[in-house]
Amino acid sequence: MPWALFAAGLFFAVLTVPALVRVDYWLLVFPVFFVSWFGTGMSGWWLTLIPVTTIALVALGGLAAWPGWVGLALALAAIAGLLRQQAMARRGAETFDAALHPLDGRHEPRTRRRSLSVVLPFLMHDRRVARVKNIRYAEGARRRHALDIYSPRAGVEGAPVLLQIHGGAWIIGTKDTQGRPLMNALVDQGWVCVAINYRLSPHVKYPDHLVDCKLALAWIREHIAEYGGDPDRVVVTGGSAGGHLTTMVGLTANEPRYQPDFEHVDTSVLACVPMYGAYDLEQIFSAAPGPVGRRVGSFMGRLVIGRGLDDPEPYRAASPVYNVAAGVPPFLVVHGTIDNLVPVEQARRLVAELRDAGTDVTYVELEGAPHAFDVFHSTWAHDAVAGIVRYLTWILDRADEAPTAAGTASSDPTTMARTVPS
Repeated sequence: MPWALFAAGLFFAVLTVPALVRVDYWLLVFPVFFVSWFGTGMSGWWLTLIPVTTIALVALGGLAAWPGWVGLALALAAIAGLLRQQAMARRGAETFDAALHPLDGRHEPRTRRRSLSVVLPFLMHDRRVARVKNIRYAEGARRRHALDIYSPRAGVEGAPVLLQIHGGAWIIGTKDTQGRPLMNALVDQGWVCVAINYRLSPHVKYPDHLVDCKLALAWIREHIAEYGGDPDRVVVTGGSAGGHLTTMVGLTANEPRYQPDFEHVDTSVLACVPMYGAYDLEQIFSAAPGPVGRRVGSFMGRLVIGRGLDDPEPYRAASPVYNVAAGVPPFLVVHGTIDNLVPVEQARRLVAELRDAGTDVTYVELEGAPHAFDVFHSTWAHDAVAGIVRYLTWILDRADEAPTAAGTASSDPTTMARTVPS
């Protein structure tokens, strides 16, 4: 039994480390991501399971030899680490409030999570939300050209519209797996939300992913009124690869090269909310050290971009940091500090570029948050959803007070939750 306690303590300690420190060595990047994702997102579960397991093993004789005492120490260290991580997570609401107060002049306290979301973090069903699935948004009926519409079950008319773009490294992912907490919250506020699939690599190469997002916008312009939405009040959001595409949608509005055969359609948006997005693809694919790492990165880059890293121009053309210009819509950029798939430095650089271009940008950097922190109901997701809803409320209020063409940058000063290095 002492060795069982040792093994349990070691497991709990390993679970905790990525919740506190960014581990981005490329050979460990995906295992560490999943560990940090479950460790940070479900810390409440682990803070129940670890003491119960430890007490049970001690009662069964786990302290009869030295391995058990080491295991007990590791379990206690894991509990301390998770408590520290949970304390950081609870500061997320304060971070959002500090960033949003200069915009709306309000201070909003943290709201309590629903008990059901704590016990069942992956449960996304909401009886107040109606869902229409698998609507085709482009001709040719391609399987990936499908979207779902979420709207108030009681009905709505002239509602603002959210376009949700899923992540998955441009290679995997579906419209069913991301953005649900935010969409449920917005529907409760009277919004209509549209979650889309888009064609994936390696079957297609960039910019086909972006073209599909714009095709979805074209569909929204023409058809969303049939589902209670306002085609002139559209914002876009997404995480990871979806954050990258969200940003490119905002930076390339109405550019004919990304709208083949539908150049006449207005693809501008009121605002962009990218989360933990990739903003410099050349850096992302070349980050792994050593010759083996570089070959792996180049292989992944070829899957998405269609060129190796020896030709950097296509990567820069696909990277938001190289496409920032004046006259883009307002941005709310959200990123976590222990994100080991897309380093937080990418978000800081994007925000600095947007600020230099005069864009109205609000930056929220969540201390201790991992990649994909909002996919299920977690402390991070709860506070991020509340903050994003608040930000979008301000966007709509400002648009109503001073109506301008969608996608036109305001002259409001840039706001930051933290100082961003220039």
